[in-house]
Amino acid sequence: MKKEYVMVMVKMVVMSVIAAVVLGGLYIPTQAQLKIYQEEQRQLALVDVLPIADHFEAVKSGEETLFYQAFDASNNLVGYCFFHDQSGSQGTITLAGGVDTEYTVTGVKIMTHVETPGLGAKITESFFTDQFKGVPVSDLMLSKNDGAIDSITGATVSSQAVIDGIHVKIGEIKAN
Repeated sequence: MKKEYVMVMVKMVVMSVIAAVVLGGLYIPTQAQLKIYQEEQRQLALVDVLPIADHFEAVKSGEETLFYQAFDASNNLVGYCFFHDQSGSQGTITLAGGVDTEYTVTGVKIMTHVETPGLGAKITESFFTDQFKGVPVSDLMLSKNDGAIDSITGATVSSQAVIDGIHVKIGEIKAN
């Protein structure tokens, strides 16, 4: 009986070690592919939030990208795009945004979030993000504060977080 118990334990340890080695071996190439995918998604988001742009140039501070200048095919500046991490109701909301040279919003896309499913998670839906298009920065606030953006019922904090994130980045763009 004792010998059988020891054999079962040895087999379990060997199987666990094999599984750990296989998972460890797959982790590194998977992470590299994940970074490539994330960068592709960021590039697609730039086009989504400022569709009239032909190409984008990063404006950096050291190694950090602050925002992107957007140019048309004739190399004329048509606006700015950005990514921003903003605190939401349940955690961080990563958003992409675009504004034209007059600081009118051209598009908003929620990249990642951990907001409450069925409530705050509705910030990703087009009925919410589409209402930002064409809104000048002066009207970029919730309708309850005389702005142009209707908040999501039951998710005012998440709705306000998106607006706050856009304001932060527009302020950075104006400062640079």
